[in-house]
Amino acid sequence: MSSKNLDQFFHPQSIAVIGASNHDGKVGNDVMRNLNLNFSGQIYPVNPHDSEVLGYKSYNTIKSLPRAADLAIIVIPAAVVPQAVKECGQKGIKNIVIISAGFKEVGAEGVKLEQQLADLKNRFGLRILGPNCLGYITALPQINASFANEFPETGNIAFISQSGALGTAILDMAAAQKIGLSYFVSLGNKCDIDEIDMLEYLATDKNTKVILLYLENISDGPRFIEVAKKVTHKKPVIVLKSGKTARGMKAVSSHTGSLAGAAEVYSAAFKQAGVIEVEDVEDFEAVAELMSYQECPKGNRVAVLTNAGGPGILVTDLLPRYGLELAAFSVETAAKLKAGLPPAASVGNPVDIIGDALADRYAYAFGQIVKDKNVDSIIVVLTPQKMTQIAATAEAIGKQNAQTRKPVILCFMGEKSIVPHYALFKKYLLPQVNFPLTTVRALSVMTAYAAARNQAEKISKKKPLAAALVRKARVFLKQPSNEQSSRNILSLFGLPLHNAGLAKNFIEAKRIAAKIGYPLAVKVVSEQILHKSDVGGVVVDVKNEVELEKAISKIASNVHKGARSAKIDGYLIGEMVLGTQLIVGLKRDDQFGPVIMLGLGGIYTEVFKDVVFRIAPVGAAEAQKMLSELKIYPIIKGARGQKPLDESALVDLIVKLSDLSLALPEIKEIDLNPVVVLERGRGVKIVDARMVK
Repeated sequence: MSSKNLDQFFHPQSIAVIGASNHDGKVGNDVMRNLNLNFSGQIYPVNPHDSEVLGYKSYNTIKSLPRAADLAIIVIPAAVVPQAVKECGQKGIKNIVIISAGFKEVGAEGVKLEQQLADLKNRFGLRILGPNCLGYITALPQINASFANEFPETGNIAFISQSGALGTAILDMAAAQKIGLSYFVSLGNKCDIDEIDMLEYLATDKNTKVILLYLENISDGPRFIEVAKKVTHKKPVIVLKSGKTARGMKAVSSHTGSLAGAAEVYSAAFKQAGVIEVEDVEDFEAVAELMSYQECPKGNRVAVLTNAGGPGILVTDLLPRYGLELAAFSVETAAKLKAGLPPAASVGNPVDIIGDALADRYAYAFGQIVKDKNVDSIIVVLTPQKMTQIAATAEAIGKQNAQTRKPVILCFMGEKSIVPHYALFKKYLLPQVNFPLTTVRALSVMTAYAAARNQAEKISKKKPLAAALVRKARVFLKQPSNEQSSRNILSLFGLPLHNAGLAKNFIEAKRIAAKIGYPLAVKVVSEQILHKSDVGGVVVDVKNEVELEKAISKIASNVHKGARSAKIDGYLIGEMVLGTQLIVGLKRDDQFGPVIMLGLGGIYTEVFKDVVFRIAPVGAAEAQKMLSELKIYPIIKGARGQKPLDESALVDLIVKLSDLSLALPEIKEIDLNPVVVLERGRGVKIVDARMVK
């Protein structure tokens, strides 16, 4: 169902509270009190025992309401919630918040109750938030349709949380730090309204600049990526994802399967969608505040202004770790700083204006730095000395910063002396973080987001693969799952295989060897053997017929000893290919579908774990990004005088594997390892391939 019909849900003119109560400590009482504080519309309590609730006329039943309310909030025991929802539907109430718990989170009986809600939603065309949620809060107009204790200040951050408890904690922190919200929405069990609905709705909300998501799972992985890609072009989406390792992993037999865990797949999905992923609540809040208050930087050059050497050095040391660099001041800026600051001050970058700095010294130094064209963003560090003018310093920086579009982030370290000034920081739209590490991480995230948005890939629609090709591939899928059948399928899709042939015995092997030429590699082909080298099933650098016969005999003997139950289907006789070894793989994820892996190949793939992931479909631009994220990318580019390797051929291979993954959902895993990347213009060659169906 489209999220466009959520306007009335979040901006109702009348609200019915089913389970409203006069008794303190009851959720129905808390909800009524919250609504009473700032909701200007009609409130209809539904309570069969009281004629009035908190001064409002109460109604015995939903049916007896004078009209169909725009929204119903349900706070009654789970067992009777489906009946209440049914009565809402019959009354014509289309929007429902179910705060009540006791559904799928408690087991089989709860699952049945929640299925009843889903059926009723479809029957009556309802929009339902929850069950097992906290409710929601909107800033414009002010509506607290929840039992949260805090009503946040008005701002441009929308916070969507799957956890009500974490939601209340962040609401409390936001209140203390004067961080304003446009929406707070607790999703609960997501029987209807989910994170994708909220992304679509908030994408066009004029009061929302930044979207925060706390998620424990994602309702529809591919749909999430599709929607988030569109939203992140307009405004930043920041996600804190928990439960990335809680989902049970099925036994896997390929390198790709063992490396593509839940955390890696989720991170790949977020990256591909342009979503900013953070690791903890502190970063969550810091990045949100920074992006709420400031414009994105044009580059990664940072100026550091401090009244304390130690904290300034801490910030400086952290910058390169997170992709930022110290800005090199212009000659003019350096001269003005030297002329206007005390002799003991350090006028390089970081600029240390020493511990006795008052607001005027901060203002002067900041004024010179912010005008420098070599500076993209500024971190202002302050530690509270006895003479430090915290409020005046913030005000001086805030006034000057209002004249520029360069992002500024305060790292005013301390707590007792800093907390009283949060309202002032907000007045001048100055994000404040207490610690250097969080400060630098927040700025780096914002800088990376700006760079990614500027280089956003233009996705072109690809023609579907020919049906005849897919049908032919499915014929090969019915054959034994060995390397030869894998090669047949890969060949159909145009993936570059090394020159090789399948031999049943030494006589056939000689004929193949004569065509290919020595030296050769010989590998066992068996449906029961996936990791050939583990059982002695590979012999390389075979130089002549004598060595070829010995190699086949040796492999047969090794397999008999190391994998006694394995049936040998033959021997793959292939050319020796030398070059840089990579791995390209596929794993089909339950949540997101086909996941493509790229990384360092060979026998040390799982040791070094230099790998990156993307969710199919993967286009050429995204494949190129994958390459650039590898630690070995400088080698591919041609480090230390080495000739550059064939990047374009590797990109083409990744794209073709992505196409294959979408065309043949029967394939669960693929390992192409090694894929030998040759010098630029000479292509790539798949030396070993295996599939898991």
